[in-house]
Amino acid sequence: MRTKGFLIAFIVAGTLLIAGAWTFYAVFIKPPTELARATAQGIQELFNFTPRVKIDQTIVIEQNAPIMEVATVSRQLMVDYTWSHTWLGSTKTIHLIGTFTAKAGFDLKDPFTIEIERSPLRVKASLPAPKILSITMDSYRIVADESGWWNTISNADREAGVEQLQSTARAQAESSGMLEEARTSAEQRIKEIVQRNGSTVEFPLSSQEVH
Repeated sequence: MRTKGFLIAFIVAGTLLIAGAWTFYAVFIKPPTELARATAQGIQELFNFTPRVKIDQTIVIEQNAPIMEVATVSRQLMVDYTWSHTWLGSTKTIHLIGTFTAKAGFDLKDPFTIEIERSPLRVKASLPAPKILSITMDSYRIVADESGWWNTISNADREAGVEQLQSTARAQAESSGMLEEARTSAEQRIKEIVQRNGSTVEFPLSSQEVH
């Protein structure tokens, strides 16, 4: 009888141990792991790269970026540039108007990390600072190309004018709100992915943006 009682106790203890282990796995291991996998997969499908994913500071998925940049905002810009120079009362003038396509987003050489916290179960997404990724001149037209009587426009003046038109386009893009829009767009898409998988997300600022 003692042997039988011992066997029953052993079976009960084993069952409780297995049940406890399963409960621990179901509550503390499975949800964070599934959330990590689902979040990484959602970002990969949306942005075509996999972010680094951590669970409680442990890397479970390494960043894999077959592309170097991800653009989240694209905007058309019209840029107006005028330059003039006066010498001995003679003025030369160049006036250019150009159309550009500006793209803003993230440089994937910088870390893009998703952290999963177990208790409470939530996501912290650390994005790099958004950048102007490209400024492409679609076209430009010469509004004025006027030489003075003895102060004539040279080819070097014209080349410098086009370069300044491009520099003005970049400055205009950086001050247009595109960088903030790029971050907001990325955050909104990531938020939708995380919420779809039953959790919440917060977005700490990158070190570049803090300073």
